[in-house]
Amino acid sequence: MLGRASWFARLASRRARLPTGGHSPTTPKTPLQHGSSRRTFIAVPQGDALPVVGGLVAANVAVWGLWQTQPPAMMARHFTLSADDVLRKPYTLATSVFSHRDGWHLLGNMVTLFFFGPEVIYAIGARQFLLLYSGAGLASGTCQLAASVANHAHAPHPYWRRHSERYLGASGAVNACVAWSVLASPWRLIVVFAELLPIPLPAILYGAAFVGKDLAALLGIHIPYVSDRVGPGIAHGAHVAGAACGAAHFFLFRRRPPPGRYTY
Repeated sequence: MLGRASWFARLASRRARLPTGGHSPTTPKTPLQHGSSRRTFIAVPQGDALPVVGGLVAANVAVWGLWQTQPPAMMARHFTLSADDVLRKPYTLATSVFSHRDGWHLLGNMVTLFFFGPEVIYAIGARQFLLLYSGAGLASGTCQLAASVANHAHAPHPYWRRHSERYLGASGAVNACVAWSVLASPWRLIVVFAELLPIPLPAILYGAAFVGKDLAALLGIHIPYVSDRVGPGIAHGAHVAGAACGAAHFFLFRRRPPPGRYTY
């Protein structure tokens, strides 16, 4: 949603944790599920992940390009989400998920999708991934609208309740991918950067900090160092809701990998 990428440099693990050997009949076959193939730190996604991730990135970049060339008022009407007009324009629940006005916001979300998205696709297949991604995007926008309405309901004067903020961005959908990936391989190392200092963290700890900064901001809790680097204009409710969607999908619909060794 609104705002630049968080103080964490959203980088994935050194190597994706993927099963090798046999596969169940319902598990999508990809090149990485056979033999000793591995997806390294900066490898291009393979199999179904390439067109899915590439298509999502292209769609987001295209809408960002519209923000740079079209009238901002028109883009705000059709590519942002607001409680003021969502009932008249319900399609903005979907279009806002592909909308980034700020280049850094776009870059942060797309880099995160590039590193975390393919692992989820390899595990659950392209169709389930797109359902998760789109469902998390819609759910996160809805939750953020609910939070916005609740905040405005407590405004001291009716004047301040006349207009709702506008929201945009793929952060909720991308956070679902991060949550799913972290839960699938909680102990792999993820390199994050704090003040340009590389710090390797277990994925589960990274995930807790990744979601915790938004949850703390949503609840008005100050976390030293972390909260100081969370800027204004960020839809924390959407971020938390997206991560919750990823966690819910993981626990409800995940398929256990077939027996065999894992590569790192």
